[in-house]
Amino acid sequence: MRAYSHALSIALFAVGCVDRGQVLEPTELDAGGASAGAGGEPAEPTNVVISSIAVGMSHGLAVSSGRLYGWGLNAAGELGLGDTTERRVPTPLASDIAFVSVTAGGDYSCALDEVGAVYCFGANDRGQLGQGDRAPRHAPARVTLPVSARALSNNFEHVCALLADASLYCWGSNFEGELGQSDDPPPKQDDTAVDFLAPVQVPGNDWSYVSAGDGATCGIRFDGTLWCWGRNSGHQLGGASTDIQVRHPLQVGQDTDWLRVETGQQFSFALKQDHSLWCWGTNVAQDAAGDGNPLGSDTDAFDVPTRLGGARDWVSVGVRVFHTCAVNRASELWCWGRNIEGQLGTGDTNVRDTPARVATGSAEVAVSWFNTCIRSTAGHVLCTGKNDDGEIGDGTSDRPLVFTDVTPLAD
Repeated sequence: MRAYSHALSIALFAVGCVDRGQVLEPTELDAGGASAGAGGEPAEPTNVVISSIAVGMSHGLAVSSGRLYGWGLNAAGELGLGDTTERRVPTPLASDIAFVSVTAGGDYSCALDEVGAVYCFGANDRGQLGQGDRAPRHAPARVTLPVSARALSNNFEHVCALLADASLYCWGSNFEGELGQSDDPPPKQDDTAVDFLAPVQVPGNDWSYVSAGDGATCGIRFDGTLWCWGRNSGHQLGGASTDIQVRHPLQVGQDTDWLRVETGQQFSFALKQDHSLWCWGTNVAQDAAGDGNPLGSDTDAFDVPTRLGGARDWVSVGVRVFHTCAVNRASELWCWGRNIEGQLGTGDTNVRDTPARVATGSAEVAVSWFNTCIRSTAGHVLCTGKNDDGEIGDGTSDRPLVFTDVTPLAD
């Protein structure tokens, strides 16, 4: 395992999300700080190539050649290894299932296999495992769906699966209406009464993308329109409604060129087909919106999608609660927001209120509450941030502050 850190001048965007209708171009600034790069020194030799990564509250997961690896906290069985023992290095799951992708929630996980079957494991107090009950599972349990799935998304306590026939099914917590069941009653005293312990269909059969956030869900239809539902206390649904909760899909604006969306706790980000990046919601999490405005200012909340200034070359974005990271077409990773655990990978714990380039050679980014992991273009997994429970996967409890290669060796 090797941590990468080298000094360089990193480019900072002078602005991020700005007032609606205003688009500013990036300005190069000499930050003179420390940065971590997946494209710096060559990684340690390994014949394992990572194809999918995910990070939960305090655990990480990766897929390589159909094999699932897990590390970090495992108190609820969220690593799927058949027990509740913590792992501080990536540990392979002994299974004949050939996995292709993985997602991670608070203290549970879900994975998709090569034939489109969905498996979930870990905590299940809100029905997030989709098994029809609330009992935890320490090993992967298959979720019953009408047809095979082609994509998964989950967050704190609910999961959504995009199926091969373009239908959308979700399950788990429905306290905020995040499962999109328009006729269900809002909870009163028992907030678990409206949970769905097995998959339920969201209206529509033309979904192309889905993102399950914390208390909210957003999806994109074949016609390029964007829809969100669930918690709306901070305008995180991005639509015209001022209700604090919307329990059915609500169209966000009238644009028809949305490509993908990622939903966090209080804010969301989305990419358009021209690869521009847009955000909306309340920026309460130490400038996770990256707009450069002081916390609590009037410009800290966007009730409709607002463009992040700069070049239109973004290909993916990762959001959760306190920080945001995005990858551009040059395979550069840019991060901003809260950094108390070093989750931005900048070599320090300073807040970044505008995007900072922290790594090159990045193919995918996964963001959790206090951690960030990337899949490099070389097929390695590198992580930074909180490490109290071994969530970095480097065999220690040290907080690295920079991206550290934790790619498992072949066994």
